[in-house]
Amino acid sequence: MGDYRGLGFDPVPGDAGAVSSAGERCRLLVEVPAPPGGWEGAAAEAFTARLAGVREELETARRTLNAAAGALEDWAGTVLANQRRAEELDRRARELRRAVEDADNEVVLASFRGGPAHVAATARLEELRRDLDGVLAAARDLEADHHSTARRVAERLRHLLGGGVEAAGNVPSREELFGGVVQALNAYSALGGELAGTLLAAPRTTTRPSGGAAAFVSALGER
Repeated sequence: MGDYRGLGFDPVPGDAGAVSSAGERCRLLVEVPAPPGGWEGAAAEAFTARLAGVREELETARRTLNAAAGALEDWAGTVLANQRRAEELDRRARELRRAVEDADNEVVLASFRGGPAHVAATARLEELRRDLDGVLAAARDLEADHHSTARRVAERLRHLLGGGVEAAGNVPSREELFGGVVQALNAYSALGGELAGTLLAAPRTTTRPSGGAAAFVSALGER
């Protein structure tokens, strides 16, 4: 979580590095094997015959994970961009809070003098407060957009991984396919744990995220 003391809240939760690492793992997890070059004989023939039976499933799993990797990498870029924007807003909010404090003191001092000096000091204070309110409103808009995008990403992943890959016969299990992704997210424990629930759970048929998928939405930034 970022230290946004000027804003007073974190509008863009998430760990871009952990998500990007998970995307990289998705691209590396599934490789469609081929018989070693020069291997001949009955064992090679048996291996080739068995491989033919699962090649289509493995290709489907690879395409699914590549699509998930793309979604994760896009989200990592969004998190990073949003956090940079939040840092800009936080810097501005800190500046304005200091200026408001100084202006408030000026109003107190000017109140002893009265007249135009007091009027001007009061007007300056009100202007600074409006500017601060504007920055905080922009941060709230950023927060809403961040969470909305997180929901879309989580739903995309739920759709891809919740029903796109399932063990059948000799096809690798979900634990084998996704275990590395979860490990890649362990540096960001909250996201890693909730993502594990989404990736390793049985496929869902509902259109609304629930259970592990809903928790994943929360870990990505939804509240």
